[in-house]
Amino acid sequence: MQEAASLRDFADKPLIVLTAGEHPASWMAAQNKMLTLSTNSAQQIVAGATHTDLVLEEEYAAPTAQAILAVVNSVRHDRPLSR
Repeated sequence: MQEAASLRDFADKPLIVLTAGEHPASWMAAQNKMLTLSTNSAQQIVAGATHTDLVLEEEYAAPTAQAILAVVNSVRHDRPLSR
């Protein structure tokens, strides 16, 4: 977690921030700050999900898989993420 917290710049590398469920304003501010690590970023809020659900529950894991595919597609085709 310390290593991740030390990151300051992804340049234009694709970055999707998945936010599980509802959070207080302070958490959302941190999520928004994470978006500024890349000039090629997007956020998706997955309402009703927990962090574990984003991987283990089919309903909520679908957005996770879609985000991974979007990042891979962005890299492979040297295109920005769709917003």
